[in-house]
Amino acid sequence: MGYRAKKAVVAASLLALSTAFETVSKRSPEMRAEIARWNDGRAFAMGVLPRGPAITMRNEGGRLRYAGPGYHDPDVKILFKNVDNALLPLTGRIGADIAFVQHRAALHGEVAHGMQTSRALAIVQTYLLPGFILRRTFKRPPRLSARQWFLKAWVMGTLPFGMAVNFAKR
Repeated sequence: MGYRAKKAVVAASLLALSTAFETVSKRSPEMRAEIARWNDGRAFAMGVLPRGPAITMRNEGGRLRYAGPGYHDPDVKILFKNVDNALLPLTGRIGADIAFVQHRAALHGEVAHGMQTSRALAIVQTYLLPGFILRRTFKRPPRLSARQWFLKAWVMGTLPFGMAVNFAKR
């Protein structure tokens, strides 16, 4: 796969992730409990070095909102070292924790905030990724209740519309 195609896949994956963050933070009690301790206005970004695609998410009133592509004054940045390194966790071939261990990603900002962001990412991945990928990316994939399965179906069903809305924010 060529560089442009890889960059497009990473950009689409980040857009899907931003949409899932919005939906899950709106409807999931686990996610709301996780971000309840965050200051209002706190932001985190995920992106690819040196000038690859990036997204910024901001806590507004106990919900995460997509602030747009690029870096919009984030408190924490999760930076993948290049497009190839970003492809692996963003397409579910490895977990985000493994990407850090293998030095494929770096954290810029407070470590405590990075850990909170990582926990929020794990919650979102639970609802976004299919079971066979979750088994590969998590040590112990979470067991979902009936309510959580319904939310997972909701996230997957509304994802294309949400991605279209977030894409228009460019």
